[in-house]
Amino acid sequence: MHDQKFLNAADVRINGRKPLRTLTAGFLLVTVALFVLSGCAASGVAVQSSPGAAVADAAMPASVNTVIEPLSAYQPPATEEESDSPLPTPTATPEGDEPLRVTIATQGVRANLRSGPGTSFDIVAKVNPGQTFDVLGRSEDGRWYQLDSKVTGVSGDQIENGWVAAELVRVAGEGEAPVVDAPAAAEALFGPDLAVKWAVDWSCNSDRCQIKSCEAEVDAVVNRQPSGDFLPVEHTVTWDDSCFSTDAWTFEVNQKTGEERTGEAEQNFLYSYWMGANPGDAVGVFPLGNGEGVEVFCSGPHSVEIEEGGGWTTIYEGNTCHDINTGMLVYMNYVKRWLFTGDYDGKTYARAFFGDSEKLEQRLVEANVPMAMVEEK
Repeated sequence: MHDQKFLNAADVRINGRKPLRTLTAGFLLVTVALFVLSGCAASGVAVQSSPGAAVADAAMPASVNTVIEPLSAYQPPATEEESDSPLPTPTATPEGDEPLRVTIATQGVRANLRSGPGTSFDIVAKVNPGQTFDVLGRSEDGRWYQLDSKVTGVSGDQIENGWVAAELVRVAGEGEAPVVDAPAAAEALFGPDLAVKWAVDWSCNSDRCQIKSCEAEVDAVVNRQPSGDFLPVEHTVTWDDSCFSTDAWTFEVNQKTGEERTGEAEQNFLYSYWMGANPGDAVGVFPLGNGEGVEVFCSGPHSVEIEEGGGWTTIYEGNTCHDINTGMLVYMNYVKRWLFTGDYDGKTYARAFFGDSEKLEQRLVEANVPMAMVEEK
């Protein structure tokens, strides 16, 4: 998630070494979830130079059931109105002796089929030059044709009634294509005014931590002009009472799909701020207070391991919950432990845990994005 960022300034020594310096710069720049170790760093912890005696494992992170409430306790907001399908019913082409048809005429290059009559609509399929289709209708300005396409889409699904630019086709037949109302252009999930806030609770379970716990806010805003479909979303972490240093990093998030550009969230739950729209089915509701909540998809426990060298491994184990509409992070928790493998003082250890651990919990506070909102019954 995020804490790795805070480790750049950390001077944490485990067994007399600085293991975090073995991490890659990119990882250090984006992982807020890893910042907990910086907590021990700033609090002056110095894990003893000898492994000592192994102890029982630290408790696993709390189940999300302690936070997420049942779907049955909520209902759609009272102000929510049922809306008609945004896609119009195509008007049938009038019958004639020779119905209107078009042939793709792109000189060896595949033509794009789009979800609506314009380049602002998503590309849903690509068709080869020479393919011929019946015409269902045209746009009001006559620059786009809606085709009875029935082709395999770019994502592998079956696409019907795609739109093609008139300049890319050759028209045949004497029929006349009726004007078809265009579907509304797909609205972006996130706009340039995006603003999100999370609250963070961190604690250190070690006698060597001078700071035992600390709270922080993570604020996400767009910090410059978008690049294409991508919003540069800057995340800033500010700790209460200046427990640790303020830090910031930027994710580039697709305005339409809600996905973070690098795709790291798929392999590492600590990066999972922006998973993309519709991440999974709702399993419960994250309460926001005042009788409102967000329907969420939760997963876990997840695990991430980082080899620190010298026999030491850090392991993060935790859970995540995301808004089912936008895929934005709503809740995260994890426990971080240090494990030792190797020989010391005549003893051999294999992933031994010696009692030092950290915990983190992060909760959504507010956001101006179109989440799956519900209210208590």
